[in-house]
Amino acid sequence: MSAEPSPASVITYEYPLNERIRTFLRLEFLFKQLAFGAQGDSPWHTRAAVDALLDIKALLSRSDVRSELQKELGRMQSNLEKLQSMAGVDKDRLAPLLTEVAGVSQHLREAPTGFPPVIRDNEFLLAIEQRAGVLGGTCAFDLPGFHLWLESPADERRQLLREWQEAFALTRNGTALVLRLLRGSADPTPEMALAGGYQTVLDHDNPYQMLRVILPAGTAWYPEISGSRHYCNVRFLHQPEKGERPQQVTSDVSFTLERCVI
Repeated sequence: MSAEPSPASVITYEYPLNERIRTFLRLEFLFKQLAFGAQGDSPWHTRAAVDALLDIKALLSRSDVRSELQKELGRMQSNLEKLQSMAGVDKDRLAPLLTEVAGVSQHLREAPTGFPPVIRDNEFLLAIEQRAGVLGGTCAFDLPGFHLWLESPADERRQLLREWQEAFALTRNGTALVLRLLRGSADPTPEMALAGGYQTVLDHDNPYQMLRVILPAGTAWYPEISGSRHYCNVRFLHQPEKGERPQQVTSDVSFTLERCVI
């Protein structure tokens, strides 16, 4: 499994190759936003946390994420178990991973279905959720009760946010584990985009689930990634002035490509 570069030294762009991983990446993003907002002191931190929490609830309501996590973890567990019999595999490193995957899978199977009561039966959150679909609908005159809570002591708000966070702990942990294993599965390869463009055919025998393009921090361009299980296309774009249409760079661009599958 690949070593993760130092976050300060690179910028990583990820592209999911199926809807399951797309959903997991969105959930990870929202869980990070929720955690960030829940740690802050200001009402605006708390607003960011509540917005993320409601987005998580909406995303989980639209698809059976728990079932998708169980399927993905089951598939990963099966593939990791096959590695145990292969020569050159570090079994001491593999064993705790298998234990972790089996434990998270079991917790997901055994947990009650649906949202926990702290979220499902929460009239306070429901009132915010109903106004959240209106532009600016959660401002003080629309939701004075929310405004009052936002002005309460930060410790009280953080405590309540922690309780709401824990309602999604199983999904958060399962999502984090799947993405950690997937990101760690790839061997980075150096590539060159000639005149800012790169195309390659992916190995049909490997059902790749995610692509990662890694650039040095401070790079003045970014990748536009497209593809499927069978091919990958990357265009590097730069934006001379903010507000203008991005343009493809004309110089050759060296980058690192990771093809993720486990």
